[in-house]
Amino acid sequence: MSANQSVDRALSILWILNGAQHATVTEIAHELEVHKSTASRLLVALERHSLVTRRPDDLAYELGQGVLQLAGSVNSQNDLTKSAQILVETVAEHFKLTTNVAIRDEVYAVNIAQSAPSERFFTPRQYVGRRTPGHATSSGKILLAAADAAVHEQLLSAPVERFTDQTITDPEELMHELATVGEQGWAVSNNEWDNDMTAVAVPLLDVNGQVIAAVTITGFTHDLPSATFEQRAAELTKVVQRYGRLLE
Repeated sequence: MSANQSVDRALSILWILNGAQHATVTEIAHELEVHKSTASRLLVALERHSLVTRRPDDLAYELGQGVLQLAGSVNSQNDLTKSAQILVETVAEHFKLTTNVAIRDEVYAVNIAQSAPSERFFTPRQYVGRRTPGHATSSGKILLAAADAAVHEQLLSAPVERFTDQTITDPEELMHELATVGEQGWAVSNNEWDNDMTAVAVPLLDVNGQVIAAVTITGFTHDLPSATFEQRAAELTKVVQRYGRLLE
């Protein structure tokens, strides 16, 4: 194993623990697709530098105090927008789709970061700084599903705007949609804001499990067909759990 490969795998271990919070040698070896002895050697090296620590009860590894010390050096730069931009760039390259992070503003979703994969020459829209309709976007549905009854009352206090033939405008159907989103943990926009555009979103949670933002992947219908929504949502959830803790 080359020195560069060792460094790459060691850093991958930190990201694995960042998302999973703790993992055994066997689990880490499986994630890296290496032999247990290789994973063990890498963990021992990380443990020497206090970057990981082994729990005495189940012998699983978790991030160590050294990571906190390193993080303290960049805390002054770690505001939500900068961290969100790092996240969307990672997600966009993973899925090869445009990626956004949005926060809620009343009944709207406001995008604070966006990235498109490097090989794409066309981005569906430039969303950063825009208020987008909460009821017609996947990010908005995630944020509205987590909102309280007062926000839902505000959403339904006036006729819900229709953008395409697929936009959900019926109040009862919309509330059912938001309830479903809250239960399943992901949302879609299937030609509901723009024709021939689809999107999948998952929540970004804080340390208390509260929704602080939504992470969305967006593409043309042929890039992100409805038959792939559930699988893409599961994959996006996994990626956000691993890398999204940057925003906590």
